[in-house]
Amino acid sequence: MPFLEKCSNWKTSLVAKGSQKDAIQNAITDFLKTDPLSKRDTVFSVRLENIGDTILGVSILGYPDKLLPSSRNKIGTNYPNFPTNYVERNGKLFYWYDSDKSITEEIITVLNKYHKIDSLNINGFKGFPARQTGDSKKSVQYFFCQSNFTNYKKEHTTLSLGSYKPPHLECDK
Repeated sequence: MPFLEKCSNWKTSLVAKGSQKDAIQNAITDFLKTDPLSKRDTVFSVRLENIGDTILGVSILGYPDKLLPSSRNKIGTNYPNFPTNYVERNGKLFYWYDSDKSITEEIITVLNKYHKIDSLNINGFKGFPARQTGDSKKSVQYFFCQSNFTNYKKEHTTLSLGSYKPPHLECDK
């Protein structure tokens, strides 16, 4: 019985309604509790995408590479190629771009803590470092009903979020 109790405890922490960040929190909770890919990396890139009118997609991908800031990525700015939000859970970092937030000292500090900022571009372009992330790296993609974040399905894939037909979900409109 203890195993069933542990399983049900984390599921009761999922929220049904809220913001996109709540859907991300649900995805991270499920990912950390159930997915073997969560053990392979320490830092994960998260991506959000509205899929049609009723589904919100959340992709979680282990990200061993460093981020390459450009001259546009400064504290107080908001540019889509650089994360503006993050969550630390269980010694792991999950980061994503949030169009409603700007780059803060806090996120820079956290990214530095995990050694995720490549300084090659900080004082002008010096070239690209070798990248480790290949097209064959699997991500976990969550598909949430926007009307109820506890109604979701997940898939493992090497395809990018939104590039294929999502699984069928019965969602209230």
